[in-house]
Amino acid sequence: MEIKIAELVKDVKHLIPIYSKEFKISEEGSAEFLRLAIIETIKTNKKIKMENIDKGFIIGEETEIQALRNEISSWDENEFDLEDFEVIGYCKNIR
Repeated sequence: MEIKIAELVKDVKHLIPIYSKEFKISEEGSAEFLRLAIIETIKTNKKIKMENIDKGFIIGEETEIQALRNEISSWDENEFDLEDFEVIGYCKNIR
């Protein structure tokens, strides 16, 4: 099964304005932060193939992809703090 990273970002789009305000960044920056956070989460799952991530999608077993999607969908406004933003966001110069 394959899924687009953009679909995973859509699953948490309700968090974009929350993190935009919390980290004092644009909504575009907040969306990029969430995209990068999703990619970092994917990297921790050894059963999901990363070779197509630069093309905007990932491949894996349906159960693994669904588990990943469920994990990401369960994120709330308390999932990330300023330290997470600094580690994920500052290295990519998100504003």
